[in-house]
Amino acid sequence: MLIMKKSSFSIYILFIIFIFFSCQTEKKENKEPVSNKEELVMYVPSEMTTLMREMFEFQEKSKKQIENGELPLDFPEKFKKIHSAKLSDQFEHDASFQGFTTLYLQDIANLEKSSKKNAKYNFNKAIQTCIACHETTCHGPIPRIKKLLIK
Repeated sequence: MLIMKKSSFSIYILFIIFIFFSCQTEKKENKEPVSNKEELVMYVPSEMTTLMREMFEFQEKSKKQIENGELPLDFPEKFKKIHSAKLSDQFEHDASFQGFTTLYLQDIANLEKSSKKNAKYNFNKAIQTCIACHETTCHGPIPRIKKLLIK
């Protein structure tokens, strides 16, 4: 029985020592501050992105006018910068792009000369040119552009 008591007492002492030392471990401090924050970079749209967003808004208004039996307003002169507006870094003004922008501006000129009867056709033709151009380069806005088509 005495051996049991000594054994239990030894285990008890070891347990106390273990608890004491486990609570006394020092936390190593990192002298260099660690930053989990990544540098935030603010998105700045390209000149072309801004221009196309403005063109989209204009075309939304034009669509409503045509649907209401009216002729759309004249195409703003600043939109004719589509040939030269600075593109996002991953894109360039290649021959395909130049061809589509020329065709688009012709479609818009035809729309401006349209009668109320031809306005829907000419509007949709211009929007189809936008879609065709985007199918060759920047596919992202295609679903949004398709919503401009007048049924």
